[in-house]
Amino acid sequence: MRHNNSLKVATDMFFVKLNWTFGFLGVMFVIQLVRAMIAILKNSEVDSYFNAVFVAAGIFMFVVGIISTYFLPYYVEHGVTRIDYFRGAFLSSIGLSIVLPAITLIISIVWKFILDNFLKLNIKDVDFNTVVEDEPELIGGIVQSFIINPYIDPTSNWPLAIAALAANIFIFYLVGWLIGAAFYRNLLTGFVFILIGVVIITVKDSLLRVALELPLSDGIITIDQFSPTISALGVLLLIILAVWLIRQLTKRVSIKM
Repeated sequence: MRHNNSLKVATDMFFVKLNWTFGFLGVMFVIQLVRAMIAILKNSEVDSYFNAVFVAAGIFMFVVGIISTYFLPYYVEHGVTRIDYFRGAFLSSIGLSIVLPAITLIISIVWKFILDNFLKLNIKDVDFNTVVEDEPELIGGIVQSFIINPYIDPTSNWPLAIAALAANIFIFYLVGWLIGAAFYRNLLTGFVFILIGVVIITVKDSLLRVALELPLSDGIITIDQFSPTISALGVLLLIILAVWLIRQLTKRVSIKM
């Protein structure tokens, strides 16, 4: 029965979040259309849809992760245990982190077809990984870790591009969930876990860049002495740490009805 409850929670939360994701991707598509119209007037280029979503998806998943905490009282009120909620929410986050990049790539292919055959616009060539080489300072490095993540061009290696984006947004989701769960307990815990979340995302950024053999900045955390394999294991350990912390925060928390 508990196994069934976990799957039921996972299914419910996945489809709720999937609806939010369709809304997010739809808004991004409209924004790209507006940008395309402006590009036509200025006779310039426009970003690919994949690149536009790449910049915004981490923040979207971070917010979804925060909101996920507030499913807990609903499920407990309906007789679902905290562990079933935790397992279901975790499974739904994995599914969403895989589906969002896959849908984004499909829409990006359609978007390129529209640009090539109807709007007659060229796609702007952007190398996000070059930006990171010039990162100057602490605050800028933290902000960049939230906005510009390790990037693989889908036209050169689409499976790796999907995997890299999925790993990025999954960790953003976990950090959002972690901070949401901390604030659900109390304000002080929430502020402490904001700092922990920033550290997790910043370390993730460096580890994933080494794992994907991408340029590293001269920022606050430099781990270029690690091998790609060790760095990939480090990303996995960060995920395990975040999941364990979320479980500790939610397993005995008082439910606010």
